[in-house]
Amino acid sequence: MNFRKPEGWKAARMGMEEDLKVLVESVLSSRCEGQTIELKAAHEGTPKVYDTLSSFSNQNDGGVIVFGIDESLGFRPVGVFDPQRLQKDVTDQCAEMEPAVRPTFATVSLGGAILVGAYIPGQLMGSRPVYRRTAGVTRGTYVRVGDADAKMNANELYEIEAFKSGARDDVSTTPVSTREMLDSDLVSSFAAKAAEERPHMAHRSDEEVLSLVGAERNGVPTLAGMMTLSAYPQQAYPNLCVTAIAVAGNSIGRGEEGERFLDNKRYEGPISQMVEDAMAFVRRNTKTRVIIAAGRRMDEPEYPENAVREILINSLMHRDYGPYCNGTPTRLVIYGNRLECWNPGGIYGGQSVEELGYTNVQTRNPTLVSMLEIQGFAENRHSGIPVIRDEMRHAGLRPPVFLDERGSFTATLYNAPEAAPSYREGGRGRITEAEVVAFCSIPRSRAEVADHFSSNSTYLSREYLNPLVEQGRLSLALPDVPRSKNQRFVATRRG
Repeated sequence: MNFRKPEGWKAARMGMEEDLKVLVESVLSSRCEGQTIELKAAHEGTPKVYDTLSSFSNQNDGGVIVFGIDESLGFRPVGVFDPQRLQKDVTDQCAEMEPAVRPTFATVSLGGAILVGAYIPGQLMGSRPVYRRTAGVTRGTYVRVGDADAKMNANELYEIEAFKSGARDDVSTTPVSTREMLDSDLVSSFAAKAAEERPHMAHRSDEEVLSLVGAERNGVPTLAGMMTLSAYPQQAYPNLCVTAIAVAGNSIGRGEEGERFLDNKRYEGPISQMVEDAMAFVRRNTKTRVIIAAGRRMDEPEYPENAVREILINSLMHRDYGPYCNGTPTRLVIYGNRLECWNPGGIYGGQSVEELGYTNVQTRNPTLVSMLEIQGFAENRHSGIPVIRDEMRHAGLRPPVFLDERGSFTATLYNAPEAAPSYREGGRGRITEAEVVAFCSIPRSRAEVADHFSSNSTYLSREYLNPLVEQGRLSLALPDVPRSKNQRFVATRRG
């Protein structure tokens, strides 16, 4: 829902009301709430919406509370008891939040019922958490999960506070760690490479190098030092490892012959060793096809190895190593139709999934990243996500899927080929813009459009939906959050 500001107060008000009308039509068509939409009846008084004010404020996209639709009555528009009073009551509730929430309102009449929309802007990570002051941070902070508001857990709160305070968990130490736990060969090799890569490290002793790069603090190895230079860092951090399983089908359960896992391993050691071992696990549990080209035989893996390697490195390099997560392994799961890699810790700094690979994001573990870079094992150029996308595209496979959800991050690779997106099923010719516009005579999601034309959602968005929006032939139900998963596209009314 985009409260536009065209020239003139009346024009602005008309634009806001039109946006709300489109949003309501989309909600009534889909008959559901969502990540950015909350429905409240409000025909008998103003409901308490503190939880939703908090959850919408604590996500990038914010959200819209629509008052006057009763979900329990089959999403029937029942109107609000008093539009002016409701806006005042909601504003008063917003003032009870910390920091205070600044809503924007619009009203619309639908079938004789007056509906009120309250747009709640999302706050930057530095302004979070937003919570009800009288309830306090631990009891009054919420996060949106689908169409529900859930209390933010301790790890999610810590992640926000760590970002705001600049906490560096990768240079933390534990009383269990000792200098003797670092491998002398790994240390010597690292110091030599540091001298080559970083001129100011030349002619320094190994001990000086370790201190300068943050591998040690007061003679005690840091987490970054242990995870890169110890042959067995798990003696200090038992669960900082990779668990890998391969299952028979497309979900974790029991196979046709009763087996639960086809393969099940736990990989330990420094990050470099864990990645190599996990790569071997993937090779062992995925298929390889033989291609003959120009008289040469080539083996083509089921998943591009560079893409798999980047996913594993990123998961171990950028995961959350804070006190609520350093007992949680990175998880690799190979299904029949996909490969998933999960790690604790969402995208650092509050950036969205859509920004990955397109904008520079802040680094959660700069010392760890720097040490892996010196080792030549990783780089800090924010190119990992583009590499994954490029590798999958060159292999003719579906684009990777990245999910940032409740303090965790999942990267998924599918082994299915990317559908021939520019032509409809049955070879009936190329999709036309007119057909897309006609299909969107009622609000449609990206998935609905893709399914209708038997095409790929990413391709259709790039080649049809986004250009048609720019041309003004399609409108967005949620213009302020164009990449929202709840977005709907509807043909623009003319005249």
